Amino acid sequence: MDHPPLPTQPGTPFLRVALLLCADFTLTPMASFVDALRLAADRRDDSRQIGFQWDFIAATDQPLRSSCGLPVAATAGPERLEDHDCIVVCGGLLRSLPALRPDVPDALRRAAARGATLVGLCTGSFVLAGAGLLDGRRCATHFHTLADFLLRFPGVEAVSDENFIIDGPVITCPGSIVAIEVAAHLIATHSDCARAWKARNFLLFRPEETRIALKARPYEDSLRSAAPLTQEAVRRMETRLDAPCPIGTLAAELNCTRARLTRAFRQDLGQPPAEFWRMIRLHAASEMLQGQRRSITEIAYDLGFADAAHFCTAFRKQYGRSPGSFQRQCTR
Repeated sequence: MDHPPLPTQPGTPFLRVALLLCADFTLTPMASFVDALRLAADRRDDSRQIGFQWDFIAATDQPLRSSCGLPVAATAGPERLEDHDCIVVCGGLLRSLPALRPDVPDALRRAAARGATLVGLCTGSFVLAGAGLLDGRRCATHFHTLADFLLRFPGVEAVSDENFIIDGPVITCPGSIVAIEVAAHLIATHSDCARAWKARNFLLFRPEETRIALKARPYEDSLRSAAPLTQEAVRRMETRLDAPCPIGTLAAELNCTRARLTRAFRQDLGQPPAEFWRMIRLHAASEMLQGQRRSITEIAYDLGFADAAHFCTAFRKQYGRSPGSFQRQCTR
C-alpha cells in the first residue's frame, strides 16, 4: 500500500510544536489539536511522532491538570520552548490565569522574535495579549469571554463570530473542536493537504450519518435474485462506503462465518465480499468525480482509502485510467 511520504531527513519533522498548558486548561481544544497532529504525523493510525513532533510544557508551577480535573504530566520543561517552531498556548479557566509562570510572557516574546508561529486556544488568547503579542491585531475569542477580553485589552480587535483568525504569525481560536481546523491549517501549510484531510476525516467522522449514497446500482439485477444474506450484507456495505470494516467483522454482525458469507457472494455476485465492497466504493468515487468539485484527495478519504495514492492505484485497476483523467474527461 502506498502512503504520503514522510520527511526525507530522519528525525526532521515538518513542524515541532510546544503545547503550553495553562492552569486548568480546557481539555477539548488541546486534545483536538494534538490528535490532529498525531494523525498527520504518521502513516495509517500508527501515531509515531515522525512528520510532526510535540511536547507538553507546563505554563504554571501548580500541579498540571485540565479544567475537568484530569491530571497531566509535562513531557518537557519551559526551557525547551526554544526548540519548537510553533507554540500553542492552551488556556482554560479565567480565574486560573494568574497562576501563569512569570517567565512565560518573555518566553513567548522571544519565540515571536525568532519567527515562531503562536497559537492561542480558548483563553490562550488572553496570555498572548498579556504578553503584548496581539496589540493591533484581530483575535478570535469565545462569546463567553469576549466582554472580559475587550475590557482587559482594548488595543486588540476581538470578535466571537469566527472559528479562528490568522493575523500574521499569530492564530487565535475560541476553543472546542474548532481547534481541529487550526491544526489542519498548520498541517497543510507545513506538509501537504492530504495529511490535513486525513486528520479532519478521522476526527470529524460521524458513524451514525450516511455521508455518501450511490446514485446508481450497476449490480441491481444480480442483487434482486440474491440470497437474503447477500442482500443484507450489501445493504450494510452501502451505508458504510466511507468506513469499510474487515469482512470477518461484517460476517459476525450478520451472525454467520466469513466462509459462508464469501460463498454467498461468489454464488450471487460472482466475486468475494471484499472485492465487491471495493468495487462499489470505487463506483461511488466515479460518481463523485463526475458531479462534485472535490479534490481527488478529499474523495479518497471520504471513501475510506488510506490515502490518495492507494485510491489512485485501485481506481486505475478498476477503470483503466487515473481519477484525474476520468474527472477531466467528465468535465469536458
